[in-house]
Amino acid sequence: MIVASEQLKRLFQAFREQNDAAFYKAAESLIAEELAANHHAVAKDLKKALGQNRNLKKSSNNGLTLLPKDRRSGNELVTLEESSVDQTKIILGRETQAKIDRVLNEHRKCKELAKYGYSPKTKLLFWGPPGCGKTFTAKYLAYELGLPVGILQLSTVISSFLGDTASHLHRVFNLANNTPIVLLLDEIDAVGKNRDDPNDVGELKRVVNSLLQIMDNFHSSQSLVIAASNHQYLLDPALWRRFDDIIQFPLPGKGEREVYLKTLLGGIHFDGSPEYIAKNMNSLSYADIQRITVEAIKTMILEGRESLQTRDITDQLRDYKKVTNAARAKGEEVTQ
Repeated sequence: MIVASEQLKRLFQAFREQNDAAFYKAAESLIAEELAANHHAVAKDLKKALGQNRNLKKSSNNGLTLLPKDRRSGNELVTLEESSVDQTKIILGRETQAKIDRVLNEHRKCKELAKYGYSPKTKLLFWGPPGCGKTFTAKYLAYELGLPVGILQLSTVISSFLGDTASHLHRVFNLANNTPIVLLLDEIDAVGKNRDDPNDVGELKRVVNSLLQIMDNFHSSQSLVIAASNHQYLLDPALWRRFDDIIQFPLPGKGEREVYLKTLLGGIHFDGSPEYIAKNMNSLSYADIQRITVEAIKTMILEGRESLQTRDITDQLRDYKKVTNAARAKGEEVTQ
């Protein structure tokens, strides 16, 4: 309590003196104390009250963390955002949900684990088809833990200059090591491909070696690094072993599809059966279901109707399958 009082005193003094740098430094110290005390909800509220990650964009000369940038272009390697994805906005299968709940439980009880010499999981691999909730779940974890989300910009990180890509990755992980954050490495297979792939050049092999070393040297217990991949079997086998847990995000089952449809149709008068529609949406991702349902609702609105018909959705579903089947057939022709 004495420490908190001193921090509050510094905060008030900085406000009185209109010293922005000192104010944000004191505010960040308060938030860090709340995180250390496992008060994630309080820390999240304080971060929100302080402003959307302004503390992370202050100069390192003020004692705060500077976002890493590409030295050649000046572009930021990571984009930051405050998550608003709570439990009501994600729908996961039972096994996936259980693994996510376990990660949250470990972080919320990190002090109990520390008494026995253990740490919470901090390096996760999310794998599965596109549109099945990997990015949304990373944001959900950030929301629950009161942390900002840092999304790696692969287009900026991957450089044509020898050695720059590995250097960029080092600097991004330094951010996660020094600042509590959920770092999302989307499409990790772009930089973590199997080193035995004969089509890859030597530079990419060196990038994978660097990534392995970086993963080994990541020791923050307050940050989460989440790698996401739609092509997990392209990853180097050694990279798989660096993760504390590997969590699958499969295509939604009939039950998940029905729940998601009801969520999308909330507030819409639907003259049909979500159960029937969900049954006919097998092999579709959450993103596919959303795209089809939204298009059907927009059709209803544009036609001046007040109720959604089953045919509105089934027509969109038929058109979507026609287009995707044609694209798939075209792709098979190219590869033959």
